[in-house]
Amino acid sequence: MTRLRRRIAKQTEAPTRTDSNGANRKLAELVERATANGREQGPLVPVEALMTVKRDEWVWQVVDREVLEVLSHRLIFQADTGTRREILMTAGFETAMDAASCIVELDGGCVLIETLDP
Repeated sequence: MTRLRRRIAKQTEAPTRTDSNGANRKLAELVERATANGREQGPLVPVEALMTVKRDEWVWQVVDREVLEVLSHRLIFQADTGTRREILMTAGFETAMDAASCIVELDGGCVLIETLDP
């Protein structure tokens, strides 16, 4: 997993203006990078195995058994009040550590890493 970084300017500067040719070039570069990253990642499979209820709408989500068998760690966000909320599951401790460090860097708080029972 690549490290996520916040893109916040340390110094305020005058906004950079670009013409339509520059904007098209930047957009083409962005699309090219996104396509290359997508190829490197391979096919993505949604892992969230929950039922989501929002007002009157219920959404059931299904995960392939092969995906579930690969998962090894669970990340849990613990609030100051003591409440715990499961955030995501990962395949491998290193990936769990990378994800936890990104979450703590962006939101603060405490992220617990638990192993999943075999």
